Amino acid sequence: MEQIVAYFGMHPVLFAVSVALALVVAVFVLFFVLKKVVQVALVAAAIVVLYAAYLYFTGAGVSPLFAQLQEWLAALLQLFSSFRGQ
Repeated sequence: MEQIVAYFGMHPVLFAVSVALALVVAVFVLFFVLKKVVQVALVAAAIVVLYAAYLYFTGAGVSPLFAQLQEWLAALLQLFSSFRGQ
């Protein structure tokens, strides 16, 4: 490990290139992970919308789980809006 530090100490340009390359790789990894998270969130939202449409057209009552979820989301939205000062 000390040899690596000494090598990069003697070659600062190589060190800068290595850091830049590591940052580019980190940004790409973060981008693709966030892209997957957004895709999963969109699929989950589509499933919830389809379930809501099913409940609407069949006239069935809303599950207590979804009523609880609605209350939780309303509280979360209120919390975020209080952070923004609205």
